[in-house]
Amino acid sequence: MLNFLATATAMIAGVTMVIGLLSDPGSDARAVAALVIQLVAVTGAIAVLLGILNLLSVHLGRFTHAERGWPYSLLVLVVAVGVIVLRILDRAAIWSGDLEGEQLSPRVFEAVQVSVESALAALVVFFLVYAAFRLMRRGVTGWNVLFTVTIVVALVGWIPLEDLDVFAELREWLVRVPVGAGARGILLGVGLGTVTAGVRVLLGQDRSLRD
Repeated sequence: MLNFLATATAMIAGVTMVIGLLSDPGSDARAVAALVIQLVAVTGAIAVLLGILNLLSVHLGRFTHAERGWPYSLLVLVVAVGVIVLRILDRAAIWSGDLEGEQLSPRVFEAVQVSVESALAALVVFFLVYAAFRLMRRGVTGWNVLFTVTIVVALVGWIPLEDLDVFAELREWLVRVPVGAGARGILLGVGLGTVTAGVRVLLGQDRSLRD
């Protein structure tokens, strides 16, 4: 019975959204679709809040019971509380002087995020070089040579030297043609998969609803 209700609810919501999005602006169907989107947004926000509370609860339990890895749990708790407090202070607009009217939480987030992304991007270079080395050690095949040559061209093409303009042009061509074609293929696959999943939900054939 519960599976039937879940399937019926998903089908009704899907059909309502399709009709609303295809209707003219200002129509009743469009208003109903907007209401459904708002309900989904509120539900998602509540789910995120519950996820954060669960995360804090789990790590607080690990820290209080001194379980394995409790220093990392303490770090998670300190960072989470710090972010929440900083956001509350931003909303309260208590900053004065040079920081008057500023939002510090986006600055802190951007600084940390940029640092982490830069570190990961730097590690990717070593991972790729090491992967090429391991592949060539296992055997010299056409695909392994192609992978190694591509890595060399991409890395050397980033070096800002005049004598390496050929590698820079080859790198730009690789990014523009093969990489661009692969990205478009992935996006097309994602789009087709999304349409297929939507049709299955509308028809009540989605596996998560039938199980």
